[in-house]
Formats: sequence, structure tokens, C-alpha cells
Amino acid sequence: MPEQQEQFQNAVWQVLEAVMFENWLRFYFISEKPDAPAGPDGETPLFLAVPDKGMERIKELYPHLLPLAEDMNGREVDFETSRRAVCTFVLDHLDGKSMPKDMAATIFESATFQIQMQLFNVWVQMHEDQLDQGFLEFGAWRKLFAQWRETSGGRELADRLAMAGQSAAARGGDTVH
Repeated sequence: MPEQQEQFQNAVWQVLEAVMFENWLRFYFISEKPDAPAGPDGETPLFLAVPDKGMERIKELYPHLLPLAEDMNGREVDFETSRRAVCTFVLDHLDGKSMPKDMAATIFESATFQIQMQLFNVWVQMHEDQLDQGFLEFGAWRKLFAQWRETSGGRELADRLAMAGQSAAARGGDTVH
């Protein structure tokens, strides 16, 4: 694989790891504050609450992802704050550091990243009951997702998503989102 293509693939995986980590944080550490006022929709807002021991473990096992956990911990969490936290982390801690400067925008817009993100979201939905049975370290999530992606079902879905993206591009539409 040419160096530039390898660099791009590595950057895709770094950004995907940040997305996965943020999802893992929300999956295990989201909570309601009983005294928080209800939002405009009448629902109690959700907050990310990683205990000190959890933050220590993240610092020990995933120090490169710690800034993302620190940024989100104790904050109200919704789709927009999650998305913003991941984008900020990628721009502040990956772009121009572990990947070439300004590559993050290319990654976020790439069909390759979009397909991998969709695969991850499908994997979480398919395995939600299993993931919910007990706490799994983030490393276990990465490993289980990687194993699933190598199954015939994971590869077939990736191929279908790639074909759908190519069809959309050929019609002049957007790539896979």
C-alpha cells in the first residue's frame, strides 16, 4: 500500500477510534441528575459521569483518549455536544499531530470513514444486549468490533454500504452518510 494511502487509512482509524470511545463513554457512563430541571422537551437532561477510578483507568489504558473523556465528563450530553466533543478532540489532538495537518476534514467527509462509522453503529445496535450485560473495557469494544468486521456478515455489510455510496456518487448524490 502506498505511503499516502496507508497514512489516510491510519487517520481514518484514529478518528473512528475517537467516535467509538465517545460512544463507549455514553454507553456506560451516562446518567440523570435528579435535581436537574427538565429540558424544553420535558425530559431530564443526561450527563456523562465517569467516576474518578474510571478516569484513572482511562488515563492508564488509553492516555491518548483521556482529553476526550475529560472534556465530556460532568457535562450534559446530547447529539450535538457529543458530535462537537469528537470534532474538537480530533482537531486539537490528532490533526497535525498523529496525522497530517488539515487531514481531519478529508477524513470526516470520506466515504471510507462514513462506511466504518455506519458499520460501528450497526455493530452497537446488533450487540447492545451483549454490551449491556456487564461493563466492558473500551479495548474489548475495539476487539469485538474488529472481529465482527472480519465476519462474513460484517464484510458483506461493508460491501453493500460501499456499493450504495458509489451508486449515490454516480447519480450525482452525496456519498454514504
